Amino acid sequence: MSILCRNVWSTARRRATGLLAAAGVLSAVLGCAAPGSFQATAYDIHVQLDPEAHHLRGRTVVTLQRPSPGLPGSRPVAVEFALNRALTIATVESQGATVREHTVRQPAGTALAGEPDNSALLNIHRLVLGSPTATPVLTFEYGGELIQDVQAGEKRGQVHNLLMAAHLGPEGIYLDSGGGWYPSVYQDPNQPRGELAAYRLTSAPVPGMRLVAGAAFDEVESQRSGELIWAGRYPMPGLVLVGGPHEVKQRSAGDVQLALHYSVPADAQPQATIEKHTELFLESAVQYLDRYQPLIGPYPFERYTIVENFFSSGFAFPEFTLLNKVLLQMGPRALMHGYLDHELLHSWWGNSIYVDPADGDWCEALTTYAANYYGYVLDGDEKGARNQRRNCCVAVSRLAPENEKPLGRFNRSGGPGREIGYSKGALVFHMLANRIGQDRFWSALRRLTEENTGRFANWQTLQRLFEGESGQSLEGFFQQWVRQAATPCLRLEAAVWEDAGQALDVTITQSPTAFALAVPLRVVREDGDIIDEVIEMSAPTVTVRLPLDQRPHAVVLDPDYHVLRKLLPSEIIPSGATTRAGRTLLVVTPDGPLSEFYTRAIEDFSGEAGSKEVVLRSHEAVTSDELRRHSVLVLGNAVHGPAVRALLAGADFPVHFAGEAFKVGDVTYEDPKQSVLCTVHHPDVPGGGITVYFGNSEGALGRSDLLLFYRDSLVIFETAGREVEGRMRYDSHVIGRQDFERLQTVAVTDGPHP
Repeated sequence: MSILCRNVWSTARRRATGLLAAAGVLSAVLGCAAPGSFQATAYDIHVQLDPEAHHLRGRTVVTLQRPSPGLPGSRPVAVEFALNRALTIATVESQGATVREHTVRQPAGTALAGEPDNSALLNIHRLVLGSPTATPVLTFEYGGELIQDVQAGEKRGQVHNLLMAAHLGPEGIYLDSGGGWYPSVYQDPNQPRGELAAYRLTSAPVPGMRLVAGAAFDEVESQRSGELIWAGRYPMPGLVLVGGPHEVKQRSAGDVQLALHYSVPADAQPQATIEKHTELFLESAVQYLDRYQPLIGPYPFERYTIVENFFSSGFAFPEFTLLNKVLLQMGPRALMHGYLDHELLHSWWGNSIYVDPADGDWCEALTTYAANYYGYVLDGDEKGARNQRRNCCVAVSRLAPENEKPLGRFNRSGGPGREIGYSKGALVFHMLANRIGQDRFWSALRRLTEENTGRFANWQTLQRLFEGESGQSLEGFFQQWVRQAATPCLRLEAAVWEDAGQALDVTITQSPTAFALAVPLRVVREDGDIIDEVIEMSAPTVTVRLPLDQRPHAVVLDPDYHVLRKLLPSEIIPSGATTRAGRTLLVVTPDGPLSEFYTRAIEDFSGEAGSKEVVLRSHEAVTSDELRRHSVLVLGNAVHGPAVRALLAGADFPVHFAGEAFKVGDVTYEDPKQSVLCTVHHPDVPGGGITVYFGNSEGALGRSDLLLFYRDSLVIFETAGREVEGRMRYDSHVIGRQDFERLQTVAVTDGPHP
């Protein structure tokens, strides 16, 4: 299972809307108010929460500061605050100014690429302050019900419910900085300027709930006062508060206090599983801290808490990570690289070193590189690392031209999607590390921690640090990979042997833009031995001469995917995403009523409503002509239809079906619990796929909701079902997988004889 290309994990996801909309800037408004501005330096938030009634009662004290002492103080100044529109302000008191006017408006949209628009939850309160001093203080009293439709944002195949922003309920508490649960100074999202403030939060205890905030918990003061008190260790751009009806496990990792907040299922079997998995998650957190602190510097907080959430999530905040309980139930499968390690690394990048909102988001790319990819390198798993590099190239290769936007604008308005922000960004950092060396690369990141904790950082910050450690100018590298939109497509055009000169002439082209590249080539000799070379190219076409002692057999372009490039269609490993990506989808169904599991697969392969034409045909009615013209999804016993059998034979389909069993190679799978998902390139549809999903029984299909997580060409599952509270629950694990990879290779030809 993987998450990067499906855009379902971000996983390690900081709420981008919150960082923009609550960035800590007070906008000066012209008209009756004088031009000029204030900034917020401190928030002191007091709340009482009643989850049963979905009610919040709050008092927030905001301390402002005039950034320039020379600005006039006698004229009115307008200040704007964002607050959830379900919350009503009862009073606004001021010190060091008078509130002359209070009006309310709705904000402009703040949606980023691939993100929901949470601005619909907010109102903007415009206060006109008369005769303000240099440091006026405003106190807001407010309250109301915060309730959202949790299920509205739940989507099968995704682990992020991105609609949630401010919710109080008996199932749990989620108050995000972008959800407006406290009044925060508002900034026009089209003119982002990050500002940081000190945060202090006091909450009355909530019976039956354990609360966690994105700030340091003050245990001594909380015990003294009988309330729960947190204070930010560093200035922050916003604050989040979560909670749930949880049990707690704790342990230490050096000076870091670890905890896991989780719920105990009523069912005895899941309860035993959760107890075992909680220990596994805590032990993994210890290992990650041991692994990464020597590379990037000391953990920036005193505590790290893993909190079970009541909706789909994989969110990272200062001091804690919020995970869907399904991930805790998955155990070891949820501890693959890119899950908890990704979230933990955001403690450094994103949650103590902040993304400068005036530039693009660099931290998702860096975190994806260090966790999702480099975790395999640290394991010594070169196959896993290579697969991640390949997956990054595949993700970018599937982008439509209009979605190829600069990495340096990720998480900015009009910027690129996650294929760029995560996948392209991770491979850009891989190429950078190869260029300057791993030791210098990690040394620069330790300097990033030393110099920028509690501060904003941007792409220019990173460039300066990497240049300082390497002693190289990296302007050209950052310009072409971060600021430029295109990704090169490489073609290995020819490999010609010149017998007289005992040399091989290799020609490579690139388009649409001439990048400066270091392209790996693998020369394969007749006896199977290999010679690896690296070719420098910066022109659209380059021919290089390689002196060799004998005529080789073939040349392979970048066989281990060390260069970020758009792959040719034939190079892209076929997977379910290949079939799903087509503009039309032909679904061939088996006899009889359609299983709910097959219906689920059809919905997922069909994509968003209206995104493509979907045609359903029974295996008896489908024609060979239809099968030749569309990407095809074949379900169950429809594999036995004559036209389908002919299609699969013509595509060299590697799985063979007989009754209620299937065979891959020399192995026959006939257990009723077994199923297979297999995709090959469609021989008649450029870029299209043929996918078969087949189970030896209906129960073997029980986790069809997971199909699109897999990027393998062939996956064999074993699924077992059990009844829990009158419903069937299915547990599935992979017992086999393959990739049908075709590297870009040319045979060596002989040059003209003299």
